Amino acid sequence: MPITRITPMSAIQGYMLERIESNEQKIIKFLTYAGESCINEARTGGTYRDQTGNLRSSIGYVIVNNGETVQISSFEQVKSGGEGSTGGESFAKLLAGKNSKGLVLIVVAGMNYAKYVAAKGFNVLDSSEDLAGRLVPQLMKQLGFTIK
Repeated sequence: MPITRITPMSAIQGYMLERIESNEQKIIKFLTYAGESCINEARTGGTYRDQTGNLRSSIGYVIVNNGETVQISSFEQVKSGGEGSTGGESFAKLLAGKNSKGLVLIVVAGMNYAKYVAAKGFNVLDSSEDLAGRLVPQLMKQLGFTIK
């Protein structure tokens, strides 16, 4: 007695696409949480002396899904750091444009001198990177994904 498929293939494909979209939305929600957590960590855990507010204002994130920006942080201005806010957002968008495959969380410190501050031993994004490295696998595991 052979097995016969009675469900139309279009219904099966529709169900699969619906599940993929649902999982993508959950991942985006988790990555947004991780991005916000990283911003908070970087802004409160930064060990450098904040003179203008530009460096802290330039800290933010963007989430990209197959080349399309789906979420970007607010790049809130700290002190008189308006240049940092616009510079951070521009840098995040630039990096977003270079990621065309998959779901990607990008956390930035967008001032051009951020790497020099970090090279002097100050925490700019180091603790945020550590946090993301722990948080994202935990969140993905909650969704049932296996992280290697």
